[in-house]
Amino acid sequence: MYNDRYTPLYGWLLLFGLLLFGAFLLWHYDLLQQLQEQDQTKLSIIILAFFALTTLYLGWCALRLSRENSLAEEADSDASGWAADHLRLVRQLQESGGDHAQEALLARLVEQVHSGHGSGWFISDLLLRLGLIGTVIGFVMMLGSVYSLEGEGVYALKELLGEMGGGMQVALYTTLTGLGSAILLSIQCHWLDRCADRLVSRIIELSATRQRQSGKNG
Repeated sequence: MYNDRYTPLYGWLLLFGLLLFGAFLLWHYDLLQQLQEQDQTKLSIIILAFFALTTLYLGWCALRLSRENSLAEEADSDASGWAADHLRLVRQLQESGGDHAQEALLARLVEQVHSGHGSGWFISDLLLRLGLIGTVIGFVMMLGSVYSLEGEGVYALKELLGEMGGGMQVALYTTLTGLGSAILLSIQCHWLDRCADRLVSRIIELSATRQRQSGKNG
């Protein structure tokens, strides 16, 4: 019996709990407020917003995988779900004598199971690139402060260092936010990939079992 059918959701909830704890620590030590104030481009806030929305979407994907795990245990000709759909197609293929299309059905199953959370990898790469864009913007701001320097003396030097420091803060904050968000999303996507592979393996096992049973009955 497949007892860990809700493992995808439980694993995601564990990761989500750790994320909430980390967000609480950032809020408790005023790091989020500091990030909002020091990042003049607001790219860090945009990255965090994308990260939060994508995390919730991956949670929905984890719930869907868990439901499909449950449906796979009750797959029959009248049931719904990916497993039942795959078994119906396999049976129709056998009845028509087209065993050569088994690989196409398997590819269809893999794409169907991975299609939901697969976009999470794209968002992860996008957040990383947004962080790098913020890095470039920060260095441009630093160089711009050098070219716009007017006057001489200690006061002008202090003003220059302050403007360069602001550009460096933008570069570092956006890089850190983009890199951290990309890593955390990658961990969630990797977990869902593992759970999806297990579901595909389970459906293939069910299909093979049904084929053997139909062969004996025939």
